Amino acid sequence: MKYKKLEKLEAIRGFCVLYMLLFHLLPQKIFLLGINIGFLFHFGSEAIIIFFILSGFIIKYSWEKSEDKSFKNYFLKWFMRIYLPLFFIFLLAYVIKSNTEGGVVNPEWSTFFGNIFMLQDIISQKSNVISPAYMANSALWSLSYEWWFYMLFFVLAKKIKPSKLNIWVYIITIMAVLSYLIHPSFLNQFAMYFAIWWTGVQFADMYLKEEIYSFKSIKVYAYILVATIAILGLNFYINFKYTKIYDHSLVAFPFIELGHFVFVLLAMFVGIIWNKLNWFGFNKIFGVFKYLAPFFYGIYIAHYYLVIEATHLDFINNKIIEGGIYIIIIIIMFISSYLLEVFVYTKIKNLLVGKSLVNKYLLKHNIS
Repeated sequence: MKYKKLEKLEAIRGFCVLYMLLFHLLPQKIFLLGINIGFLFHFGSEAIIIFFILSGFIIKYSWEKSEDKSFKNYFLKWFMRIYLPLFFIFLLAYVIKSNTEGGVVNPEWSTFFGNIFMLQDIISQKSNVISPAYMANSALWSLSYEWWFYMLFFVLAKKIKPSKLNIWVYIITIMAVLSYLIHPSFLNQFAMYFAIWWTGVQFADMYLKEEIYSFKSIKVYAYILVATIAILGLNFYINFKYTKIYDHSLVAFPFIELGHFVFVLLAMFVGIIWNKLNWFGFNKIFGVFKYLAPFFYGIYIAHYYLVIEATHLDFINNKIIEGGIYIIIIIIMFISSYLLEVFVYTKIKNLLVGKSLVNKYLLKHNIS
């Protein structure tokens, strides 16, 4: 089934992935006319929070438009979307590391399987992490959350009445954040962040029902976010000592979670206000970024290895030459990401889905 193109979401997604690239690539201090404008690119984790919200919207939208709501169809669809490009990136990471170190390196099996089962997070920012991101690719931390958001959404959508869904999410959120106050872990942090992802689900639900986006329509949900922020504020106060441990305390436990929920609340209000203004100026600012959307995922999971960790350029002493080569590498990354997403992934997916459709036809018509 063909879905309606949601161009504003596509544009935001394209912008966020480009912002993530600049966040990792640019130095923290960039002076223009004596003013440090580098701080404008310090909000990489907030860009990922936007990804979460967009993801919730897309999953809800595609779920409601899908005719086949079986677990098999749902699982295979999102398994292929997440894992097929990711396997190529795992292989790329291993090849690059082996080449950099001049021989076959340790494949880091424990970390590899930790990422395969989607249990990874950033050790340098979070407490009680189960597994680090594979080969230090920090961008992969969000995939574990995304994957389990998909799975929890399916369970809730199939088992809970639509009229009760929001109540269940509210309960899950408050229980998760309270337990996080006692002992932070991947499980309660995932459940807590599900509320962020659910923001997109709520906006998609209003979109599908052609409801008006207003402060009144999100009032109850805003109260839940405010309650979560209050509890996380208490957590920040209790665990303030940890701000002395991490190198970048504003993007680490216990501040990072608080900052993310404050950002979501602000993003909701900005979205509603901008919608009331008929998205004045949106296309001029963000419209061009929609062209990155078809291969944004490839850029997101590949940019760390192909650009950020391009240590093979360290031998160049000329900054101008090095800068030129970096531009070439970025272009190569865009092209390879496009090929991976638009051609390789699509071809493999169509091949697998095609076989699946044939098997369904044979079973339906009792053909052996």
